[in-house]
Amino acid sequence: MIDNNYSGTGKDFIMKPVIIFSLLTLFIFPIGALPDEDSPKISLFNGTDLNGWHSVGGGKWTVENGEIVGETGTGEYGWLVADQEYSDFILELKFKAEANGNSGIQFRSHIIDGVMKGYQAECDNRPGMHTGGVYEEHGRGWLAQPSEEGEKALIPDEWNIYRIQMLGDTIQTWLNGRKIVDFHDNQSVRGIIALQVHSGKEPPVKMRWKDITIIDLNYGEDWTPLFNGKNLEGWVEHGQEKWSVADNCIVGQAVTDAYGYLATVQTYKDFIIRLRCKAEGTGNSGLFYHSTLDGVDIRGVQAEIDPTPGNHTAGLYESGGRGWIALPNEDAEKLTRPVGEWNDLYVRVKGNHVTTYTNGWKAVDFIDNEQKYNDGVIALQLHSGGQASMRWQSIYVKKVD
Repeated sequence: MIDNNYSGTGKDFIMKPVIIFSLLTLFIFPIGALPDEDSPKISLFNGTDLNGWHSVGGGKWTVENGEIVGETGTGEYGWLVADQEYSDFILELKFKAEANGNSGIQFRSHIIDGVMKGYQAECDNRPGMHTGGVYEEHGRGWLAQPSEEGEKALIPDEWNIYRIQMLGDTIQTWLNGRKIVDFHDNQSVRGIIALQVHSGKEPPVKMRWKDITIIDLNYGEDWTPLFNGKNLEGWVEHGQEKWSVADNCIVGQAVTDAYGYLATVQTYKDFIIRLRCKAEGTGNSGLFYHSTLDGVDIRGVQAEIDPTPGNHTAGLYESGGRGWIALPNEDAEKLTRPVGEWNDLYVRVKGNHVTTYTNGWKAVDFIDNEQKYNDGVIALQLHSGGQASMRWQSIYVKKVD
């Protein structure tokens, strides 16, 4: 059943088509049987104070009896945000409502211009209000709702056990041991976790959370480091610019007015690459893929790196051809951090389909129907002009089948 007009949760949106899971996909799943059971659990809440969290917006947040209490404050949206960001993880917590206002748990989310955006696992004390479903806050609305049987997993006015599992693009939730939703989405690869107090004063929100633990799985398995943190083994310099290693970083320093590249020895066709980069000068840089080099003459596609606001970091530019082929969206532009701060770049290439992410948020999702290059080296760029100074670290690649 597809409900295109549902508006019963108080969320401010017009519904897009939603996924409602049948009894064939909803089943009781023993919580302890999920993957990575033996991985260390980390407590996100010390039971005493809100150390490790910070408040955003209009909610009222206190600690009582070893529980976080979130209540309606000014009437604006309120968020209690965990200080650390996460990519793949298994999050477990207990919640109990003492009023019928709406709440939720944000994950892989971002605050952009003061507005929370990203995945939210629904929390609502009222039966039939889709607790366990996943909603995109200030985005597409409902992404997945519980089936009729899944709605019955909620125990109103009592403690409920929530489990949220994020592995790659697979999103799964469990409520009181019952699997609620299981679907795929690629809007973000990393972001914050936050507890929500919904906007409005009627009905008021009063929600309690406790026993908040996480298994941090980083970006998952099967990554290969492209940089060993010690030297430039596996890389080849092109041009006269200065490349060195310092503090576990590749350091690129422009010393002439010409281009410079540091390229991998190995070629890559279908892959994912992730790295951290920091500009220490005003010059432009980039991450090339599917590339070939003759000296400093390069043919290939570049994921742009330029922390100057509005200069399209994570956009796609084809050198030796069409120029710009895909620009990042407005939200991704705003998430780019300035000169002197680290940015995370994540690029997935599969055939002619390329997806890029800036600091965990999707910037470009592009199918290149005029693709010229489909294999080649990966290269770090120092742009011409003699002003570029860049650092790169945590460079990993994963082949995509």
